Amino acid sequence: MQKLSFRQTLSEYGLDEAVLSSGTVIVGFSGGADSSCLLRLLNEWTKEKGVALYAAHINHMIRGDEADRDEKFCRLVCEKLKIPLHVLKIDIPALAKDRGTGLEETARNVRYEFFDQISLEITGKREGAVIATAHNADDNLETVIFNMLRGSGTHGLCGIDPIRDGRFIRPLICDSSEAIRQWCRDNEVEFVTDSTNLEIEYTRNRIRHVVVPALGQITPEPTSAVTRMTTLLRQDDDYLTEVARTYVVPGSTEINRQTLSELHPAIGSRVIRLLYSEAKTDSSTLGEVHVKSLLSLLGSAEGEASLSLPGKINVKINRRTVSFVRDDLQSPYSGETIFRYPEDGNIFENSLCRVTFSHTQHNNHNNNSSKDENIYKLSILTSLSFDKIKGAMKIKYRQAGDTYFFGGMTRKVKKLLGDKKLTSEEKSLMPILCDDEGILWIPGFPPRDGLKQTGEGPALHITCDFINDLNLR
Repeated sequence: MQKLSFRQTLSEYGLDEAVLSSGTVIVGFSGGADSSCLLRLLNEWTKEKGVALYAAHINHMIRGDEADRDEKFCRLVCEKLKIPLHVLKIDIPALAKDRGTGLEETARNVRYEFFDQISLEITGKREGAVIATAHNADDNLETVIFNMLRGSGTHGLCGIDPIRDGRFIRPLICDSSEAIRQWCRDNEVEFVTDSTNLEIEYTRNRIRHVVVPALGQITPEPTSAVTRMTTLLRQDDDYLTEVARTYVVPGSTEINRQTLSELHPAIGSRVIRLLYSEAKTDSSTLGEVHVKSLLSLLGSAEGEASLSLPGKINVKINRRTVSFVRDDLQSPYSGETIFRYPEDGNIFENSLCRVTFSHTQHNNHNNNSSKDENIYKLSILTSLSFDKIKGAMKIKYRQAGDTYFFGGMTRKVKKLLGDKKLTSEEKSLMPILCDDEGILWIPGFPPRDGLKQTGEGPALHITCDFINDLNLR
């Protein structure tokens, strides 16, 4: 009777620890031989370990009656095994057209969205459950060949990870497709067959039915050979990734431009992937072409540059930093009031600077704590004649058409900030102090004509401390 590496794989790669830690596992169940085998093996194992087991099936509405047949089969199997089954019936072709994405990408995104939805329903957390899929050694071989033909780097040649993100597990990744089918025959496990798997018009099917058999004529066990290779490559890739992590601040999506530029491409490319993974909010992936484009842009662009990436992520490059920003989090230029003095207190802060208002003498402004001295690289102070301020004091961000009167001239804020060679982000976050008559003061420039304190009357002292040493003096 055929034996599989299921339990050994669970133990060797820490898949069992992930499942036991979660206490809940969801199996992607299509009804095919691989997922039917995995469902039975996990059903037995979870009962031994006291872990909750659920199944998930998606009817993609691509194969008509055959897809409905598969759904019915999965329902009957789970009912017989008393395994709770969650089913999603969705028109993938229509959804792909609506989203403007390919069928395979759309189906993949829907699959992981469905897993998260079930996990949230069961555990109360979108990532609360472990997800088990039935990828096998043949899938791994096909993935390696596919990635190799795309010109993938080491990461792509590692194939399919036994465990990804500590949550997605592949307990059959070391077992061949034929071994799994023989196990099903030996244990009288029924399964359904997807007719589209036989159509060689699809790239993966052509690899499966044409390329892999040809490899079998060269070596008797191509899947085993590639499994050994991917295991070794994954060790190298894991080490290089850990080195890359030393250059990334946990939770950050930004890195110093010079630092990234000076890294060896093997490390720099991994730093880019880590920052991208931190910024994205969906299952989008970064291809080698994107990494190469970014590294090339980093070396060729002298000033500011940007690059759009999958998942609605934009890379912003300026003279100091490389930042990965989601489209919905980019700072728009806004003319709305964001802070009022004194209603909102006497300190305003954002990621660029801190503005402090007071009626004390200048020498008291220098009594910053040692912590502040370590954080802020540049301090700019001004004193305004309190009696000449018109109405309420407020801070806003710049907007198109802003003008500023000092030195006997009306000046455009856009040109003033541009002349200081600030980055787009620095310009958008620059605090602009106003009263009812317009702009009072922008750090790095004189106050509006007639506002500077010169006599003995009441004065408002303002200090702007910047995180970076900007070219404002």
